[in-house]
Amino acid sequence: MFLTRPDVIRLTGKARYTAQRRALDGMGIPYTRAATGEPLVRDTALDAGAKVRRNGGFRWDRIGQ
Repeated sequence: MFLTRPDVIRLTGKARYTAQRRALDGMGIPYTRAATGEPLVRDTALDAGAKVRRNGGFRWDRIGQ
């Protein structure tokens, strides 16, 4: 399963797909790019046990900035 569009907007704080992808790259969150350019983020990418960043995990304090 994937996060919904509103979830990705809420997570990144961005409405445009290109800006969302830049934000996800900056946060180290893996995604798949759809044919439309939309980033498809698996709901498991945000699990606490997921290895998303090499330096210790998510920066939860930066989400939504």
